[in-house]
Amino acid sequence: MTRQLNLHLSVDQRMLRDAADRFLADRHPVAQARAACRQNAEARGVLWRALAEQGWPALMAPEPHGGLGLGLREAWIVAAAAGRHLLSLPLVANMAVLPTLCGAAGPSAEWASAMIAGETWYADAALRPDGSAFIEGAGEGVRALAVRRVGPDALRLELFAPVPGLAGLDPAMPVALASTPRVVARDDLEVAPGTWGRLRTRLRLLRCAEMLGAASAALDMAAAYARERRQFDRPIGANQAIKHRLAEDWMALDDARLAGWAAAAALDAGAVSAQRDSLFAPLLAVESARRAAQNAVQTHGALGVTWECDAHLYLKRVLRLAASLEAELSSTALLEQIWEGAAEPALA
Repeated sequence: MTRQLNLHLSVDQRMLRDAADRFLADRHPVAQARAACRQNAEARGVLWRALAEQGWPALMAPEPHGGLGLGLREAWIVAAAAGRHLLSLPLVANMAVLPTLCGAAGPSAEWASAMIAGETWYADAALRPDGSAFIEGAGEGVRALAVRRVGPDALRLELFAPVPGLAGLDPAMPVALASTPRVVARDDLEVAPGTWGRLRTRLRLLRCAEMLGAASAALDMAAAYARERRQFDRPIGANQAIKHRLAEDWMALDDARLAGWAAAAALDAGAVSAQRDSLFAPLLAVESARRAAQNAVQTHGALGVTWECDAHLYLKRVLRLAASLEAELSSTALLEQIWEGAAEPALA
């Protein structure tokens, strides 16, 4: 008998969505995102402790370890809010990795406890074949965490020494490229089968949620401008070339949101189709988010390419996340796996 997934938000999930939007609108307005690379370690630490008080980093961590024990759907809601408000801390990466740390002993368990308590967070280090690391969320006093698979059921976690954060493509998220990152701690874990796949799937889907949140904010901004900006004595949004494009962007983003939400629901429910379902979200999200954010800049005309217009910040957040997703699995690879039904090799 096929199990029907509920794709509607529950009352608690709607409350979480509204609370996340209110909190981030108050504590992390776009003006703060603009100054992300100029913030000192103390200011970033205060913000992280506030996020930890909300329970968001530990949202998917088991309750016995001090987490909230919620699912990927709730994490999706918070990640989307982080994207809408251009959060300048790597909350998504920390949310995704924390359940894996909680299941370990030794140093990893200590790292998890510090994160849950709001004492620290970890920049996300993506290792490259030449031994270098691209670090998202880098900054003064912030150690970076890299996780890699070293065997069928074995993971290696490495903490790297802090490196200064710079404004890259996305000025609202400090990044760094460490050619020879210095390892300050290491932990090798024996994990249950499928742990690596679940970790990568969580991170992939939450990055999609963050990207769609940023693209949706850009679309809302463009729609508001199209209603207010007047030419020839009428709003520019009355022109079919603009209103049809905005409507198409909304539908494409909604398709991607539904695909991501369905994948999160399937994973939470342990559905047989969960692994294959998780491949559709990045395929749809990258294309729709990139197009919506680019069109938002175009809707603003010449104003859209100025530093004063926030639309370019959303575009840059979308482009960075899209690049991160495509670096792991290209659109061609996703299509091949969906077509062939070969989800297991990508997520194992």
